[in-house]
Amino acid sequence: MRLFSAIFSTLAGLALLVTAVSGGLLVWNTHYGYGVQLADQDRERLDLVARHAETAVSGGTPLARFVAGYNSDAPSRLAGRIQLVTPGGNPVTGPDSAEPPRAEAAVRVNGETLGLLRITREPQLTDYDRQFLGTQYLGIGAIIIGMFVILLVAAYVLARRWSKPQVALYKMSRDIVQGDHETYFEEQGSLETASTMRNLHRIAQQFSRLETARRTWLVSIADELKAPAEDLGQRLDTLAAMEPPVDPDQLAALREDQHVLSRMAEDLSAVALADLGRLPVTFHQVDPRALIHNAVWDNGKRAKAAGVSLETSTLPEYTILVKWDGARIEQLFGALIENSLRYTPGGGRIVLGLESSRDAWRLIIDDSAPGVDVELAQRLFEPFYRASGRTEDAQQGASGLGLATARAIVDAHHGRIEAGRSPIGGLRIVVVLPSSPPTV
Repeated sequence: MRLFSAIFSTLAGLALLVTAVSGGLLVWNTHYGYGVQLADQDRERLDLVARHAETAVSGGTPLARFVAGYNSDAPSRLAGRIQLVTPGGNPVTGPDSAEPPRAEAAVRVNGETLGLLRITREPQLTDYDRQFLGTQYLGIGAIIIGMFVILLVAAYVLARRWSKPQVALYKMSRDIVQGDHETYFEEQGSLETASTMRNLHRIAQQFSRLETARRTWLVSIADELKAPAEDLGQRLDTLAAMEPPVDPDQLAALREDQHVLSRMAEDLSAVALADLGRLPVTFHQVDPRALIHNAVWDNGKRAKAAGVSLETSTLPEYTILVKWDGARIEQLFGALIENSLRYTPGGGRIVLGLESSRDAWRLIIDDSAPGVDVELAQRLFEPFYRASGRTEDAQQGASGLGLATARAIVDAHHGRIEAGRSPIGGLRIVVVLPSSPPTV
């Protein structure tokens, strides 16, 4: 719409300029042409006066008296405007003027020039002249207004015609950027614009094929990872029951690796399914407080081993019932706690809280300093993004999928997730989930 407005405004400005210049030229031409017409009429009338003067002089009337009487009494446009001069140019009677005469006629009797009659003043417009010019100016005004309206209509049509393919191209590119790679388009506009549309459509189709393949591969890889991770867990259980017993430290390290592998498989599956729009969620009544306590219990040993205090705060004292997918929310808590453990040094704190927010609940996770730079916090939700290049991340099995998994689960619950600065010095993650899924 802005493009249409810009084109229309430009064309409308040009239309106004064209009509204003044309109207000014028409008014000037009318005024100048009427002045030329009056000058021609004055010359014709002056010739007639000169002939009457010759007749009067032949009858015995002095030329000077005739001119003086004509200037004072004649009902003519020339009355009061005629000057009599000698053949040598000396004034005899009549109004004088420093300007050149507008017209001149000689008075001759018997072949002898007795004097020259000159018009020395511009004519005064009569009521008829004003009425005539007013009619002409009104006509010009009507023509200019009609011309301006026609040009405005033409500007509107041209602006729509020129902007329509550009707007269609913009919408097509916007849809492609937003992930709609199957966007429909109709070739229109110039050859270059239509070719650009075709090229964009081909690019979108290529992106669509690549993106579909990528998501399908991720789901397949995640499914393939789950089987060996579960099998490894079963073999570790068998190994733990063997006699003589296996070194407990080695067994604990193996179980930790199996836990990391299982979590990575679950996170990868959740992110891939969310990209495909097929992340399965089953809504049923759960108590958020119980989910938080379960998350603290499940991750308590790992937090203690890292020297980090895992605490709860601002939990309601009464039972709360909401319609969430309990297993997915526990996975969400696991991903958020895992992220905080990664950046919270020994002696630090991780605090989980729950607050009411109208028809929703705010799940809050704070960690202590140093945390993550808040300016980079929003990028943490991108898959495989890490806020630092620390080698410890790889050693801890940090896949970079934790917060991407959290966002996928939050989106499936029709909520939102935000990152900001924590009051205890580190990073605060706030998850806002409606008490129940919206009805479709």
